[in-house]
Amino acid sequence: MVPAIRLPKIKYCGLTRKVDVEAAIESGAHAIGLNFYEPSPRFVATELAVALTEVVAGRALVIGVFVNASPHKVAEIVSACPLDGVQLHGDEQPSWLEESRQYSSLELIRIIKSVPWRGLSEDGDEVARWAGVRDPRFCGFLVDAYDPVQRGGTGKTARWDLLSPKPKPFGDWPFLLAGGITEGNVEIAIETARPYGVDVASGIELAPGVKDASKMRAIAGKALPLLG
Repeated sequence: MVPAIRLPKIKYCGLTRKVDVEAAIESGAHAIGLNFYEPSPRFVATELAVALTEVVAGRALVIGVFVNASPHKVAEIVSACPLDGVQLHGDEQPSWLEESRQYSSLELIRIIKSVPWRGLSEDGDEVARWAGVRDPRFCGFLVDAYDPVQRGGTGKTARWDLLSPKPKPFGDWPFLLAGGITEGNVEIAIETARPYGVDVASGIELAPGVKDASKMRAIAGKALPLLG
């Protein structure tokens, strides 16, 4: 199934400051990610998230990152904070989509599913379950490095070499590549894994949640020509 809604080419994730939102957009990012997972050092409360979306002012997509949050909880936040998309970064199953249809605030939201890819059968099973969905809101995957405890933003590098050619369980769905991407390796990451786009958190930081404008410009400058 070819998605009706496309993924962003460059997404900078875990933003917590207005100045960083502005810098991300000026660098050429197509989307910013706001983390609503409370244990994360990049967590933003709803009130701050609203303020950050006001800075965006429609110039980029705003994607909310959630970990094992119920559709009810996500719908509450989306009702208060105008998100363009939801990134499910936990153990959510495709049934999440079915349950979410009852909430009007989630009717037009784009949905991205985060998965690890280590070439293991369980990875393929998870991807295949999601690849089989027929929900127009679903627009593809984010492939992150595996970590048994921390949900994203680890700085660990995903197995780029196992993603090209694209594994069969993904079907026709595109994916964003995340996990340990920096200005020093973004070109080889794209050339090796051939993703639709890239998602960067720790690789553009001075500290968790505190971004570096020069790193954002550098990564976008190298990635955009390769991503097309």
